[in-house]
Amino acid sequence: MVSDRLSMQITEVAPELRRRERNTRLVGLALLIPAAILAVGFLYYPLLFIVQMSFTEGSSFLSQTGPVQTVDNYRLIVDRYLPNLFVTIQLAALATAVDLVLGFPFAYILVRRVRYRDVVRALMVFPMFGALYVTFGISMVLLPGGPLDPLFGALGVSGTSLLFSLPAVVFAMSIFTFPFMVMSIGTALSNVDPRLEEAAACLGAGPFQTFRRVVLPLARSGVVAGSLLVFGWSIGAFAEPALLGGLEEQRSLAVTIYDRGVVQNDYGLASAMGVVLLAVAFVVTYFSLRYSRGALAE
Repeated sequence: MVSDRLSMQITEVAPELRRRERNTRLVGLALLIPAAILAVGFLYYPLLFIVQMSFTEGSSFLSQTGPVQTVDNYRLIVDRYLPNLFVTIQLAALATAVDLVLGFPFAYILVRRVRYRDVVRALMVFPMFGALYVTFGISMVLLPGGPLDPLFGALGVSGTSLLFSLPAVVFAMSIFTFPFMVMSIGTALSNVDPRLEEAAACLGAGPFQTFRRVVLPLARSGVVAGSLLVFGWSIGAFAEPALLGGLEEQRSLAVTIYDRGVVQNDYGLASAMGVVLLAVAFVVTYFSLRYSRGALAE
């Protein structure tokens, strides 16, 4: 008798539950429509537009006579502009290495030793306001009469000799991407129990051995995630090599795209370079998302 009554109540409630579930799904889809429209209209369509333009000659894509289809842009990249891609990868790799060497101890001290770490994290956000501000700031510091001019004079170093050089570009790129590395490694280190380090020390392990055998393996996901994030951001750097680099650093792909597309109006070749840069960024972003699932979630 009780089971029959219960089955009747379930039969009566089930349609209402299905209706509410269907309405919830419809509301969710309705809320996704504006975001989908924005993504398609302002992200995917421009990307498709660039891919189409990359298969056209010069500025013919925007000409009144119509675009001239060609694949010579990609052939020209392979024949002439591969060194530019190598320069881009070199700058990104050096900036990643600098951030890793300086960011790991900084993240360790931030997580283990600093009490008001939220204040430090807030201060670290300032370089992310814009690479252009960072680049102009470094150039002003290195100019004669800048804040560090007395220090350079005491060391017998000319600040202007550092202006248009590889170290200046790498340093500026590292400052801009430094928070990404620190946040990724810091999040991974925050999940490491400090008692494991104490246990290793009690068993006779030295500081370096504890770091190599305990800390580094457990924080490896954060190191990989931070390195890929920094590298992915750095391959598209424009302001740093354009304003602080010499002739070699200004051969980076982002600067070359500007020269060919804006200065010389060769939209087809500039778009092809952009597609290559997007392909590299996509590969790096894919591995970044794959390895950062556990490292970036707090």
